[in-house]
Amino acid sequence: MRWGVLIPILLYAVVLLVIAWWSYRRRQAVAEGQRTEHFYMGGRSLGWLLLMFTLLASGASAGTFIGGPGLVYGEGYGWILVSIFQVPTAFIALAVLGKKFAIVGRKLGALSIVDMLRHRYESPAVVIVSSLGIVVFLTAYMVPQFVGGTRLLEAATGADYTVLLVGLAVLIAIYTTFGGFLADAMSDVLQGLIMLAGAVVVWVALLAAAGGMGPVNDQVMSTAPELLTLPGPGGFTPQMIASYSLQLGLMFGVLPHLAVRAMSYRDSKSVHTAMKVGPLVMTVITLGFLTMGLMARYFQPDMEVGDLALPTTIIEVLPSGVAGVLFAAPLAAVMSTVDAMILVVSGTIVRDLYVAYVNPRVSDRHTSLLASGTSLALSAVVLVLALDPPDYLELLVIYAIGGLEVAFFFPLVLGLYWKRANALGAGLGMAGGMVWYTVVNNWAPQLALGMFPIATSSAVALALFLLGSYLGPPPRREVLVKFWGTQAEIDRLGEAVRPGRPG
Repeated sequence: MRWGVLIPILLYAVVLLVIAWWSYRRRQAVAEGQRTEHFYMGGRSLGWLLLMFTLLASGASAGTFIGGPGLVYGEGYGWILVSIFQVPTAFIALAVLGKKFAIVGRKLGALSIVDMLRHRYESPAVVIVSSLGIVVFLTAYMVPQFVGGTRLLEAATGADYTVLLVGLAVLIAIYTTFGGFLADAMSDVLQGLIMLAGAVVVWVALLAAAGGMGPVNDQVMSTAPELLTLPGPGGFTPQMIASYSLQLGLMFGVLPHLAVRAMSYRDSKSVHTAMKVGPLVMTVITLGFLTMGLMARYFQPDMEVGDLALPTTIIEVLPSGVAGVLFAAPLAAVMSTVDAMILVVSGTIVRDLYVAYVNPRVSDRHTSLLASGTSLALSAVVLVLALDPPDYLELLVIYAIGGLEVAFFFPLVLGLYWKRANALGAGLGMAGGMVWYTVVNNWAPQLALGMFPIATSSAVALALFLLGSYLGPPPRREVLVKFWGTQAEIDRLGEAVRPGRPG
């Protein structure tokens, strides 16, 4: 056991548990009727620093810190090129969705994107299809996060994979179940700062040990020159790069665990500052860790599992105490992404399905307890699924991201900005897009037309969305008032439907 590496990681875990306990005590002090909102939205009180880091930490996952460098290690510079598209994630999420999301969400009391879809389309079918999409694809997204965190600890400590997986799952379950959104956002700041510092310090340390990028590129050129050219082993043709720009760039901000965070800012100053600073921080994190994939090839040229390349290199090259502190960066990325996803899936099951359709009269106190219990159960389910890990984490991450984007991009964006968008269009677009995406990925790759499946799947989803919107009835006037009217108009609508009043 490498105690010099393990002790800093254990201290980091203790800090997370303290944050969770503090957040739990704050939730207990919140008045009855507001506890569920506090658990899922943190009271909509995030300033720019919390907002920026909770978006970046939730978006930068095991793929950024472990899977991404692993693919660069095995398939070369092409992965750095396409991963750059995720740099403006915070800007797009806040500019396209966040500002209008937050305004409408406050008017309607919405706590999730499924809540928004329910108010916008007034269709149980849309709510159920979107909820199933979240549960299936976000659960698939969580598995590689658990695996990535465990492989990281495995490389750092030399301990058994299963033991480490259980320990990590228990830690995540405790601080997410008791701390809720506020603990996640607070820990995201700590985790984001660690990621930023880790990206800089590890990059400088490995670069200094290698003697600069010159020796790294010379070594790669002499042993695997195809890694330095396009399309390379990853097959990065122009059409593939264009389709990745959709998946990792333009459409990335609609991922449920990011979109819900974009709704939680305190004021317009906070969101504008986060939009400016966020892309700069993400540039440092993305470029820093991905270029380390090639540096790892310089130090460890014969690794069989690409995901272990960077963790193994850090252990072999850096002093154990320093390595332990730096390991907290990728571990932080994994944990911050997983806790955000657990909250979103838990909210979908509890609020969007159980409370909305099974037991609408359940009290706020019982809903809050049910939310905690569901978060705990989800952690257990993902733990079981992670017992048999895949070879390349990033591929499973990309699969899950694509499914979520196909399902939610058009219903959310067009629902916010196009008044003609209706329930038939949203339902057809979501269901048709997800079915096409699943078929192309698993059974008919030729239907992708030489691109990543997100491209043709999005085209199918958009075509069905437009077709349904023009064939189906337009939204009711009350819906248009909710999304484009003033608070006074919405209040008048509420008065009109109360018993005993004229409708």
